[in-house]
This record gives sequence, C-alpha cells and structure tokens, in this order.
Amino acid sequence: MISKIVVVGILLLTYYFIIFGKVNKSVIAFSMGLLALLIKVSDEMKVENISEYVDFNTIGILMGMMILVGILKSTGVFQAIAGYIVKFSKGNINTIFITTLATVAVLSSILDNVTTLLLFSPVILLICQEAEIKPEAIIFPMIFAANIGGTATMIGDPPNILVASASQKSFVEFFSVMVIPAVLAFFISTLYFLLYNKEFKKATPDKFKNLLNIEPKKAITNKPLLIKGSIVFFAVVAGFLIHEYLDYEAALIALTGGAIMLLISGKSFEEVSKEIEWDTIFFFIGLFTIVKALELAEVIDDITSLIFNFSSHPTLLIILVLWISGILSAFIGAVPVVTIFIPIVKALVPEIPNGPELWWALALGASFGGNGTISGAASNMVVVGMLESNFKEKIKFTDFMKPGMLVAIMGLTLSTGYLLLRINVFN
Repeated sequence: MISKIVVVGILLLTYYFIIFGKVNKSVIAFSMGLLALLIKVSDEMKVENISEYVDFNTIGILMGMMILVGILKSTGVFQAIAGYIVKFSKGNINTIFITTLATVAVLSSILDNVTTLLLFSPVILLICQEAEIKPEAIIFPMIFAANIGGTATMIGDPPNILVASASQKSFVEFFSVMVIPAVLAFFISTLYFLLYNKEFKKATPDKFKNLLNIEPKKAITNKPLLIKGSIVFFAVVAGFLIHEYLDYEAALIALTGGAIMLLISGKSFEEVSKEIEWDTIFFFIGLFTIVKALELAEVIDDITSLIFNFSSHPTLLIILVLWISGILSAFIGAVPVVTIFIPIVKALVPEIPNGPELWWALALGASFGGNGTISGAASNMVVVGMLESNFKEKIKFTDFMKPGMLVAIMGLTLSTGYLLLRINVFN
C-alpha cells in the first residue's frame, strides 16, 4: 500500500512540476524516473533491466530520423519547399494552413507521425518567421492533424499497430472503421483553428514577399547531398513499411539510415548532435520508468479491477474504455496506456455483447487522447522541443494543453457518438 502511495505521489509531483514548475520538464521527468528506481518498488526496477521498461525502439526511431532530417535540412530543401507552398498559396495564410494540415494528415496515415512532422516543421517555422506570427499558431494544429491522420490506419500510429496486432484486425477492416471519425475530427478541428486563430490576421500577403521572391530550385545549396539523402530517406520509409516482413526493428532501420547519412555527408556525430532533441529523449526515459513503477506497484491492476466492475453494463464499459484510455494517454502517453489496456480488453471482449467494439474504443481513445498534452505522444514532444530550440523560448505545459485538450475532447466526444451509432445501428 505504501509503495502505491509513493509511486502515485511521484507521478503527481512530476506533473505538478511539469505544469507549474520553472525547472526544465525533461530534467524533472528524468529525475523523477531515477527517484522511482531509488525507492525500489520491485527488484525488477534496476538499471540493468532498463531495456524492459524503456522503449528503446521509440528512442532509436527518434534519433535516427532526427539525424536524417537534420542533414537533409542543411541542403536547403526545406527553404525550397517553403517557397513552393507560399507560391502555390500566393501568400494567403489560410491556404498555407489548410494545405499543410491536409498534407500532414494524409502522410501521417501511412508514415510515422514523428517523421512527417520532422519534415514539415522546419518549413512551417520558416514561414512563421517571415509572416511574423507565433509558430504555435500553425505548429500546434499541425501536430494535432498528424495525430488525427495517424488514427485512420493501423500503420499510422504506434498505438494502432499494437491494437491491430492484438486484435488481429486486417488493414482494410481497421481503415474502414477508423477513417470516418478521423476525417470528421480533422475537419472539425481545422475549421475551429481557422475561425478562432487571431494570429492569422497578422499574416498579410506582403509579409511573404521574401518567400514569394525565392526561386525554390535556387534555395538548394547542396544538390548532390540532397539527391543521395533523399534516396536514403525514402529507403528508410520503405523499410518502415516492410520492417515486420524483414524481421528488423523500425529503430534499426532508422539508425542505419542515420549512419549512412553521416557517411555520405562527411559529418561527425558531434556536428549532427545538435539536431537531436536530447531533452525529448531524456523525457521519454523518465516517463517510461515512472509508468513501469506504476505497473509494479499494482496501481494498474487497481484500474483494471475498477473497469471490470462495469462488465454488467457493456455499452457503458465500451465508452469508459474510450474515455479512460483517452485521458490517461494525454498524460502518460498513448503507447504505455495501450500496452496496459490490451490484456484488459482481451479478457473483456468475449464476456460482453459487442465486445469487439472495445478494440475500436481503445484505438480511438489512445489516438485522440494523445493530443491532450505535450507528453501524450512522441510527436508532440519532438516538435515542441524543436520549437523551443529554434526560438529559444520555453513552451509552457499549459500553452499546449489548452488547445490540445480541446482537440482531444472533440475527438473523444465524436468517437462516443460514433461508437454508440455502431453499437445500436450496425450491430
């Protein structure tokens, strides 16, 4: 009992300092993770067992893609893309906004969200600098669009991969169910930001004069490296799509791509290290450690028992799984929450009417809930970290949470109606 109280106390203290404290959020998360190790909740909580609770596959993907994108950025390709976007839009910020979000959402349904956002973030940062608007005005909605787009397919989001694997759903079945709420959530959230984003009024077409005058092709400063780097990048993306058939972890593919990029560019690890968001890496390590401590202290088991109490009310249980997984995903992270919920859902599916709907509730809850806070998804942390490093300004936890929780609640509310419709009409 004491260990439960201590671990929950560590979690609450961590988020108190993240939300209200002045100390770097990554330092807090990592330090609290170390504290979870020091209190010895279990013999399993040792540094030598770190690979059992820290997802190094995620860490490896992040580091590999950061190296890849960082070296590609040095070729001027993102300035060229920014030039093309602005020329296509003729300096209209609303067109830039809609085009960017739609492209990010579609790409995120077939690529890793982090990869998609790492590609587009430098472009948007450049556009925001020229337009003299706060980068959050486009960057935050772009993060939400990526998470929403990734909801549509079984390969678009790590939580979806886990759910599809556990439930043995096919790609077509997964897409046919998940695409409807994903498309609706995208349109509603995009319309909201278009109507209520005051920053866009500052972005008059004359502020895009420099970008409109850019000849995109001339923005490329190192064409040979761009060609070679693009080949490596698309090879890595192809590797992600077929890595299960190759029996290679996605992290191995990303890190191999990063290493090849280093070789062909002639750059050293030291030169490229500034492109790696180390704050994000250590934030992840701390958070994974705290979640493991919660599991070993049997706090997760208590949540499971609470959920089982509603098994006599199947429809309510399905909606509860949606909202509980969504809220927990916002604060703990979608992947850890899905990992914890999979055995719970497996046990419940054969026990209640419309049991398979629990899988869709879990997938929708984790995907939409991940928009809620900076720690909800890897992509959130990576892009916020990039934003902070480029503008030398810290993003407050609440600055992200205000629009993030709004988008998350929109998605969860929409999913509630969608699941009730499926249960009462289609089943």
